[in-house]
Amino acid sequence: MTVRALRLGGTFDALRNRDFRWLWFGRLASSATFEMGSVAQGWLVYALTGSAFALGWVSAGWSISTLVLSLYGGVITDRMEKRTLLLWTRFAMLANSLVLGLLISAGQIEVWHLAASSLFTGVLFAFMMPAQQAIISDLVDSHTLLNAVSLNSVGMGLMGIFCASLAGLLIESVGVAGVYYLQALLYLLAIITIAKLPRTGSANGSTTSVWADLADGLHYLRVSPGLMVLLGLGLVRVLFVMPYRTLMPAFAQDVLGFDATGLGLLMSATGAGALVSSLVLCAIGNFRGKGRLLVFAGIVVGAALILFVSIPMMATTFLFVAVAGAFNNIIMVINNTLVQSNSLVAYRGRVLSVYMMLWGLTPLGTIPAGALSDRFGVPIVVATQGFLVAALFGAAAVLRPEVRRMD
Repeated sequence: MTVRALRLGGTFDALRNRDFRWLWFGRLASSATFEMGSVAQGWLVYALTGSAFALGWVSAGWSISTLVLSLYGGVITDRMEKRTLLLWTRFAMLANSLVLGLLISAGQIEVWHLAASSLFTGVLFAFMMPAQQAIISDLVDSHTLLNAVSLNSVGMGLMGIFCASLAGLLIESVGVAGVYYLQALLYLLAIITIAKLPRTGSANGSTTSVWADLADGLHYLRVSPGLMVLLGLGLVRVLFVMPYRTLMPAFAQDVLGFDATGLGLLMSATGAGALVSSLVLCAIGNFRGKGRLLVFAGIVVGAALILFVSIPMMATTFLFVAVAGAFNNIIMVINNTLVQSNSLVAYRGRVLSVYMMLWGLTPLGTIPAGALSDRFGVPIVVATQGFLVAALFGAAAVLRPEVRRMD
């Protein structure tokens, strides 16, 4: 793999762009809400049900609605002003967090409320995520794209470290409702930063129907085999890597004996690993051999998941969770960058909507993983998923050499 030497002075290149700075600050606030929400929802669901299966099906709500609506959201992203779309979805998320906080404070919260909230969040994600990803390419040039995507991941890593732990502390000190009230405040901050962005217009001035645009986008993917391989590897990550985060509350309590603070620290280790890998990618800058790094990262993630659950000692658990977080993040950043850089501008929103739609298939990983974990235990399930990840990424490297040649 050929990479440039680390350029500490170039680590934050994209932040020299005033518009991207505002976008990045807004992403910091949004990432904080995601990390805090993961801890709060997981803890609350497990406290109400004591079931790993419930962890899977409650979190599946957003995935189902994302799966159903993402393609439509991608068409809307290509046809609509992205800034406006981001503002409205953030307003709706603020309202969602506030309602959950009030239900918890009133002592009326039930599992179905959390499932409904998850479903509603998925609807918003279907429109927000393609716009949020596509607008990066509108604000920065192609040479800064990897740096910008990596900096977004840096923000996610920072929030993963501090906000997952903060959520655990808030649950222990003031109750889980406090997490949702803080989420609402952070969404308000995100709205303020998005309002600072310029109007970028729409990439696609099509006068045809939404469904015709959707069909055109799918045809574009069918004649772009490289993009299809990238999407396939993204699907492997969604089905077999992401479920370990959903199962973390059960593993933390049943295997490690952690309380909410311990769960928050364990989730923070994932964020710490992601942060380190993001900073390294930022410092490297644009480089050749991104495809080779992508498949290597997939193999390492698989091995880290196996070791994470196979050696249930505190020191090694935190280490392997951090390694899994680091290389899982590398997969996400490199895959996202390659998808954007290999897509035509007029189709980018629709291609990214398919990329985001993969998240809608998460229930195909989380629900079976939760059900199997109730029967066989979390360690066996996560170790099996780790083996599948390593095997599938290794097979892609051998059978689809065009992946290794991607830059």
